[in-house]
Order: sequence, then C-alpha cells, then structure tokens
Amino acid sequence: MPGLAALDSVSARRISRRRIFFVLTARRNPLARLQLRAMETRPLPLPLPDQDSGPHHLASLAAEVHRTYFYKVPPLPIFWGQQIRRKNRRSIRLGSYNHVTCEIRIHPLLNAPNVPAFFIQSIIHHEYLHHMLGAAHNRRFHQQERNFRYYRESKEWLRRNLHFLLGRKSTKLVPVAVQRELSPQLALF
Repeated sequence: MPGLAALDSVSARRISRRRIFFVLTARRNPLARLQLRAMETRPLPLPLPDQDSGPHHLASLAAEVHRTYFYKVPPLPIFWGQQIRRKNRRSIRLGSYNHVTCEIRIHPLLNAPNVPAFFIQSIIHHEYLHHMLGAAHNRRFHQQERNFRYYRESKEWLRRNLHFLLGRKSTKLVPVAVQRELSPQLALF
C-alpha cells in the first residue's frame, strides 16, 4: 500500500479524489484499507459497443433537427436504445423522451440501411416536441409536429413499413426509392 510519501503532485493528479481519501485514511481505518484493496483489484469495465456502428449517425441527424427547429433550447443527449430480440410484436415504441434525465432514446431497429434518415429525424423531432410541450399529444403538439419538413413522407413510410418493423413478414424493408417507383400517385397518403 502506498504511503503518504508516494503521493507527490504528479501521481495525485492521476488518482481520483476518492482514492486519495482512502489512501490517507487507510492507515487508521481497517474498513478503508479493505475498500482500497478492493479498488485496486477491481476489473476494468468492458468497453461499450459503438452506438453509431450502423448506417445512421444519430448525433449528426439530431444536430440537424436541433439546428433547424429547436435552436433556442440546448441540445438533448440522444442515444440508440437497447436491442431487444423479439420476432413478432403487437406494437413498437420508436422513440422515447425521459423527462427526468432529459434524454431521447431511439429504437435500435431503426439503425438499418433501409430506414430513411428523414424518418429517424421525424422521431427525433417528435421527442424534442415532448421536451418543449410536455407529454400530451394535444392539438398544439400535432400542429407543431406538422411543421417538420418531411412530416407527410415519414407518416407514409411508417404506414407502408410498420408491418416490417413489427416483424410480421420475413421479407426486407422496401427502400424509399423503390416505393415511389411503384405508385407515384400514392406517394403522400
């Protein structure tokens, strides 16, 4: 165990305040001595997986939504949610806003190459509105939601691809470009 002489200014900067406290009190307190020993032998935590390993860089999509629509408020932290393995769903929560921590979570299923970026941005816009206007989906909320540039396109994409997101069919998602080629008169509702 290092003594007081070992705590010079260089090593003190590297050691956390909590550890310095334990080193200073370990001589007199046997409980602190045990805690210090546990801190020295504790394994390092595993590195977190790269959240932006998919085709969509969530930070840049969120920054664009913030810069365009919500520049008067500070930006919110936005993360991909945890992956849950479920094949058939009855419903899906595409995004959520936590009022306590003020952070937005986006469903990781949307981090796929066939999900268009404007759809993810519409989810981010929706959750930012919850930050601004509260949890209720009232008339004012829907009016502000329609101000999103690709509101109609994102609603149409969701209408056409919801069964794929729910896992009800085994085929892949239809890309946006192919959808418009199939039926141009039904591009918007």
